[in-house]
Amino acid sequence: MTNSRSLQNSHFNYTAFFTKTGHACHSEFTFKFEPIVNLSSAQTFGYEVLTQLHNCTNTELFFGKLPPERLLRHFFQQLTAIAHYPQDRWYFLNIPMNALLHWDLFNLEMVYYPPNVIIEIQDPETFFTLDLPQRSKLFEKVQHIEANGIPVWLDDVDASLIATFAAANWRLSGIKLDKHAFWALSASPHKLHQVVLMGYNIATAVLIEGIENHQQKDIALRSGADLGQGYFWPALLPDRK
Repeated sequence: MTNSRSLQNSHFNYTAFFTKTGHACHSEFTFKFEPIVNLSSAQTFGYEVLTQLHNCTNTELFFGKLPPERLLRHFFQQLTAIAHYPQDRWYFLNIPMNALLHWDLFNLEMVYYPPNVIIEIQDPETFFTLDLPQRSKLFEKVQHIEANGIPVWLDDVDASLIATFAAANWRLSGIKLDKHAFWALSASPHKLHQVVLMGYNIATAVLIEGIENHQQKDIALRSGADLGQGYFWPALLPDRK
């Protein structure tokens, strides 16, 4: 079983990104690992990898302002760091749609991809802002990535987003049901089950986010979802090799 240890004890060198004023925001980063658990067996399936930047007060805001090229650079740095961790779990790495659209697939085979990495499209709602050529380009890239053995998931979906991707004939390795959608549907187990079934129309696996207590874990399990994620399972950092 993978052991946890202090987040403060794992620092990595980081190619500094610069603000518009020319000042570097940080030079190192640490990882926060949020467990993803099999609801039936209670075994750890993997971790969502979240980056914590030194000297940055709002990591989410910082990454939200980065151009696609720098977001891709960060993604590849995460890939390099993941190689230092146990290989018996899946590691979910986030990437926004716009960065994925800028991904040069010519170089897809030129980079080492650990066999236990899953790409998680973190902003599926951006799909609504894309025109038809952009949607087609994104679909082709996702299909190409999956054909190269790298699973692609959608993060933070709800019933509306699932229906949208189903209408576009998308098929992915997995989806994550947004925590707010889960909380709203928890009072109506039948409706939650229907949304989970909708998820299986576009994905092989369905994960429910926002599980914070035993009752929510049981509701998620009865819904038919495969996996769960939330504060019910404390974040940790696996030992490096």
